[in-house]
Amino acid sequence: MSLLRSRINPQTVITLRQLAKHLNIDSRRILNWQKWQHVLWVHIEGRGGYFVSYRTLEQWITACCGLLRCCPNLEALAVLWSAIQKEAKRYTEEGLEQR
Repeated sequence: MSLLRSRINPQTVITLRQLAKHLNIDSRRILNWQKWQHVLWVHIEGRGGYFVSYRTLEQWITACCGLLRCCPNLEALAVLWSAIQKEAKRYTEEGLEQR
């Protein structure tokens, strides 16, 4: 398990309204949604099933910022920053294109 996933649990703070805003749709179009370990599965009316990564949600970014603010020393900050950079390299568009 990655360092960030073990410290951040965005699943507990995601609302239907936030999910609809992220997908840029009316919340009434979301027929069903489920929180899975690594992604959200969303059934959207007229679009079908759709996967949403937790890393693309505002809560993930906010949680990372909170972790950075709470680092007790420079060593912990360096470890956390390294983990964030690895996540960014792996999950950003640029990182995915390099695979």
